[in-house]
Parts: sequence; C-alpha cells; structure tokens
Amino acid sequence: MFIKEYEIKVVLPSEIFVKFKMDTIIYLDIEATGFDLEYDKIVLISLGYYINKDQFKIVQFFAESPDEEESLLKELKKAMGRFKRWCSYNGTAFDEPFIIRKMYRYDLGFRMPREHLDLYKFIRPFHKKMGIMSCSLKSVEQFIGIKRKDEINGAIWVELYQEYLINHDEKSKEILMLHNYEDVVNLPKIFKVINTIQDDLDLKRKEKLAKKQKTLMKNNINTNEPLKRVTTQLL
Repeated sequence: MFIKEYEIKVVLPSEIFVKFKMDTIIYLDIEATGFDLEYDKIVLISLGYYINKDQFKIVQFFAESPDEEESLLKELKKAMGRFKRWCSYNGTAFDEPFIIRKMYRYDLGFRMPREHLDLYKFIRPFHKKMGIMSCSLKSVEQFIGIKRKDEINGAIWVELYQEYLINHDEKSKEILMLHNYEDVVNLPKIFKVINTIQDDLDLKRKEKLAKKQKTLMKNNINTNEPLKRVTTQLL
C-alpha cells in the first residue's frame, strides 16, 4: 500500500466556513475496480479535513495490488473514527454502500459517521435552475470556476488501473491518484453552491411569509380580529 499526504490551502469565505462547520467534517472519495459490491475491490481512498481555517490536509491510500483492500479499509476506519460528519459527492449511491459492505466482509466492526452530507443530493433538484449543465461533479466544479488538472473519468480510471497492475508505471499511478485527489480537494469549495441554494430558499420562504403576513394584516383590518402570528422554519 502506498500512502501520500498533502497539506494545502483551501480558503473559503468565513461565513461559509462557520455556517457549515467545515472543520468538523471529513471529506471522502473512493475508487474501485468496478461497481459490483461483491467482486470489485476498493483500491484508492482519499480523505481530507481542515487542520485550521485555511489549511487542508489530504491523505491518500493507494492499493498497489487489489489484495491490499483490507489494509486500506483499516486505515479508513482509523482516520474516520474521530469524525461524526462526512462529506461526499454522490456517496450515498457509491462510496457508502461499498465501504459498508467491505467493512462487513472483513469483520472490521466499523460504523460510518452518523451524518452524511452528500452534496450531489443537495444540488440535484436545483442545478438546472442555476444554469449548471449537468449534476456531474465536473460540471458543478466548472460552474464555480474550478479548473482540474486531471483529464480522465471513472471508466478510464478503471482501465488505467488495470494497466498499472501489469506494468506498475509510476506515471500511471500519479494520474490515478491525481483524479481522486481532485475529487476530494474540491468538495469544500462546492459548499459555495450549497450556500447559494440555501440563501435562495431562505429568501423565498421570507417572501412567502411576508405575503402571508400582509394577507393577515388585511384580514385583521377588515374583521378587527387579533392578528395571528405566523412562523416558518429555516434550513
């Protein structure tokens, strides 16, 4: 197993960092040899978390052979154990079921952190109205001005990993790890989109509340009945 660590600056507006408690979240993405929970292997895990307000740490665990899957999962369990919240992009459909199944298979006695922030599920209902071409991670990244260095997709990733297992080319390893690295390092930045969505929903709720209050005030003038108090719950 190959392990690589990075410490970089990932700076967000203070409002977003505080509002979403960014330093209490562990950001995660995995790569596997395919989509079959029984037969395919998890072969790359990237984890990210804030050390302080601006400093972001990423740790990558790369399986130089699929037989190292259990070792990767043990490292994942150790790293995630101190977090109660984790963040992914479409992780409820891929990362989470894969990890749970594999942890069970190796009898590692691991439970995922209680709260899963799947940013895909937040954005999907609103992406068209916001002018985002599709709800893919790369489309959302492009929408907020992120330019990736890696140029491969998931299907090419699997093909390249199979080639790596034959020739163990270091350049191929770098490309494989870069793809997964960028999947994680960009997750905190996508909270800018989440914040815009929440602000827009709050505004719409406030406008709706104002209309209700205006109607009630009008009715109160006509009936001389006490004005009813209307409240609404914000996100």
